[in-house]
Amino acid sequence: MSTKQSVNNTRLALLFTFSSLLLTTGCAQGSFSKNDNHSQKRFYGTPSAQGDHFIQQQAPNDFFSTGKNCINFQNTAAALNFRIDEPLILPPANAVKNNSIDSMLSRGLLLSPGDLLEVMLENGEGFNGRYIVDNGGLVKLPLIGPIEAAGATANDLEEKIELALVRAHIFQPASASATIQVLNWSSLEIGVAGAVFEPGTVLINKKAATNIDDNRVDAFGDYSTTRLLSEAIRAASGIRPDAKLDQIILLRKGWQIQVDMTGMLTGEAVKDYPLVAGDRIIVPSTGCFQPHLVRPSQITPKGFRVFMSNLIDSAGDNSSAAVGRYSTSLPYGTRLLQAVISANCVGGKSWTNAPRKVVLASKNPITGETQILERSVEELMHMPGKSEINPYLMPNDALACYDSTVTNFRDIAATMVDVLIPLKLL
Repeated sequence: MSTKQSVNNTRLALLFTFSSLLLTTGCAQGSFSKNDNHSQKRFYGTPSAQGDHFIQQQAPNDFFSTGKNCINFQNTAAALNFRIDEPLILPPANAVKNNSIDSMLSRGLLLSPGDLLEVMLENGEGFNGRYIVDNGGLVKLPLIGPIEAAGATANDLEEKIELALVRAHIFQPASASATIQVLNWSSLEIGVAGAVFEPGTVLINKKAATNIDDNRVDAFGDYSTTRLLSEAIRAASGIRPDAKLDQIILLRKGWQIQVDMTGMLTGEAVKDYPLVAGDRIIVPSTGCFQPHLVRPSQITPKGFRVFMSNLIDSAGDNSSAAVGRYSTSLPYGTRLLQAVISANCVGGKSWTNAPRKVVLASKNPITGETQILERSVEELMHMPGKSEINPYLMPNDALACYDSTVTNFRDIAATMVDVLIPLKLL
């Protein structure tokens, strides 16, 4: 056998081996669409009549035992889902009947630790001055000692101070007249649990020192719109689409009340209760995805972040593919097709780009299950109105675009040419 024929045989062998490898790799990548994905039947982001069944999560009872399986600790400090068919224990029936809970929780802004007060008494030079509600919720005045202020309104505290001055025989009942101005409302720590995107302890009404208006302080008063129930829910990144919006639970010192906040989305009147430090909020879950809750509002996210990848052959990275900060920060209520267009996965040459694939990875916040959904660009463009084809996106979802089969075979052919040219020069 001649040297030239041996070189040609070597070329053919290398070409056959390389072609087989590329075709095998291409088939392996294409087989992704054949994988069964059971979570597609109830993908969170797809409205459906059948919701997710879940159980109340509980922390384990044994924390420091030895010889235990680590699975006992998997729910420690886990976010809780509260079921609406298992409500918390309500207060006594007579309290509900007399509406004492509602009157206790809706008296206006309530004092909390850290609030700055101005106390003024007529002919009370020894008591006049500025006071801060301490960590125990007390205001300490000379001679009369500490007075409980947390949870009371400014008017309530005025009456308490007047009564304390009379009891201490410092003032006569007719001359005891206290006036209190709130110079600065402090921030509050509120616990929020249930069907919100980021349950936990939130800080509301936080103000930077530079944002305190001296003119307002000199005018003996401060005003706050961020020490309310709606603000605490928004600080927890807002309600999820499975939230039971008409039965939000507010707990304070062992008392609780159910609050209907549907007016935040419908424009109807809402009793937005003022909060005090130590309050807890529970947003129950229906277990069902409710599309009418997926839009920006005062208690839902304005927007969220989605992780996108569009590494096509005409772009070497996300920057050159125009997948940057503004394309990945999407308004709440965005669907898959809108995100795909934002990631520049749609458009261009229809013969090569229409058959492209889109893969969406999302976590079901009710079940904790990671879901994978695959759709073709052509399918999305032809059926955007079907929620099972074009679901809603949720915060921190991940989106990736894959090239079409035509583009893959074009690259295989180009690679074969790159291999043959060096061999031809031998």
